[in-house]
Amino acid sequence: MMRALAAEFSKLKRSRMVLWTVLVILGYTSIGLAVFPVIKDSIGSMAGGASSPVGDAFAAAGMTEISWETAMRFIAMGVSGAWGIMLLSLITAYVFGRELREGTDIASATLPISRGSFVVAKMVVIAVWSVGLGLLAVAAQVGVDAIYLGLEGFAWKYVLQAVADSLLALAPIYLTLPVVAWLSLSRKGYLRPMLFALVMFTISTSLVGLDAAAYFPWSMPVAAVGVTWMPLASELPPVSWLIATALFAIGLIAVLRKVNRAEIAA
Repeated sequence: MMRALAAEFSKLKRSRMVLWTVLVILGYTSIGLAVFPVIKDSIGSMAGGASSPVGDAFAAAGMTEISWETAMRFIAMGVSGAWGIMLLSLITAYVFGRELREGTDIASATLPISRGSFVVAKMVVIAVWSVGLGLLAVAAQVGVDAIYLGLEGFAWKYVLQAVADSLLALAPIYLTLPVVAWLSLSRKGYLRPMLFALVMFTISTSLVGLDAAAYFPWSMPVAAVGVTWMPLASELPPVSWLIATALFAIGLIAVLRKVNRAEIAA
């Protein structure tokens, strides 16, 4: 197992995909430099009796002012509503499909290591990668907030809460990734898994604000932490995690069955 983990992590040393995903997170956060003043003005105008769609939406979520406490909530909202599903699906498609598209899967399959070990190792790589991006998003948001808010009102508890909320949003998305991995185990490129991710993302956004969002794994992050255009959140019931965990197990079993087929190593 350790050999499989070492092999999977070593493959990322010369991969540009890691850099590209980092740039996506930094690019998304940099958008905050442009929209931060708009949100701040919209919320600030409420104090003067004015009303706006943006201000009303944030007021409905109890965000009546921009401070370090409220601004750090934007991170988890970004994970659940903007880049989480699509970027993590792309990472999964890359990690599981790269060898098939480069023709190196035959060599890997002939190594004296269980193919199941490679599947588990790939899922570990994706988990570490996802958490790393979540932490990067938190750090980048701290930089944006420092530019606009200064250090007055800063407290580490807000950062730690942002980390916890981001991990909460990432968890259900991660539980859906074995399905994406299963779709990636073909030589047809990234199109099929990414189209699937796009459809799931579209469905998840259509469920925002509905009770059904808590029971659809791809919209669970939205229900748990909210999204930037509707920052409403609620605690997920145990059955939600049961559904997501069942999906993870079914997807992982399907992946294991597929990689153990004889033609994978032919």
